[in-house]
Amino acid sequence: MKKSLLAALTLAIVSVSAQNESHTWRLGIQGGPQGNHSVFSGGMSDANARFHHNAFGSGALTLMARYDFDRHWMITGGIGLSSYGFEYAIAENYSLLKKDPKYTTIRSEFGAIDMPTLLYYKFNPNCKNVRWLVGGGLAQQLVGAQSINRAVSQANDGNTNANYISSTSSTNGGLLFFFRWTVAREKVFRNGSILNASVVFNVGFNKIATSTVNYTIDNQNYTHTFSNNGNFVGFRLAYFLKPFENPWAKKNQGAR
Repeated sequence: MKKSLLAALTLAIVSVSAQNESHTWRLGIQGGPQGNHSVFSGGMSDANARFHHNAFGSGALTLMARYDFDRHWMITGGIGLSSYGFEYAIAENYSLLKKDPKYTTIRSEFGAIDMPTLLYYKFNPNCKNVRWLVGGGLAQQLVGAQSINRAVSQANDGNTNANYISSTSSTNGGLLFFFRWTVAREKVFRNGSILNASVVFNVGFNKIATSTVNYTIDNQNYTHTFSNNGNFVGFRLAYFLKPFENPWAKKNQGAR
């Protein structure tokens, strides 16, 4: 008897949730960190053991609009800020008695206006109104043409002749296109608002930036060139407000 009552209650909750998601609009905000990866593309292939080419860590913040067609399909669009770039480091000597920096690091960062449009499939929710989603689509980024020079002439350990590192990074700018897909899990609350957590994968079609790094260790000069396609893996946390009425629907009804 208890099991039947629980099953009926679960079915009722899912049914109400499905009805509330037919042709509904929501606004929300989404943000989180991401790791942007660049690859070796020229210069010396041999690097000093102290040199590190790191993934570029950054973040993104996006204002989102969401339209749920029905209980299984939805589309999202947004506009926000994101960034990508290059990061290099050289390992330094350090003291075990105090917290000296272990690396001399330089970063070059390019800002971008991010405009993603993704189509999602929503799986059936469980009894707690939590469900999985998968989505994919295109993202556009608007980037201005930039050139950034970075240099450090003194190592963090204080030996001015022990280390020197500099880089020149540039992008041509313009409107860039990416393929983006995501796996997400979300909770639908009783008032209709939604908390969504997702892992995002972004793949660029073309080279969008290049960077050449030069450094000197033990009186030997090294130079390497890296290219960036905008590829990244990131985590996103989003909150969507409860559904609002479509203003265009009212206008269409009034016209009739």
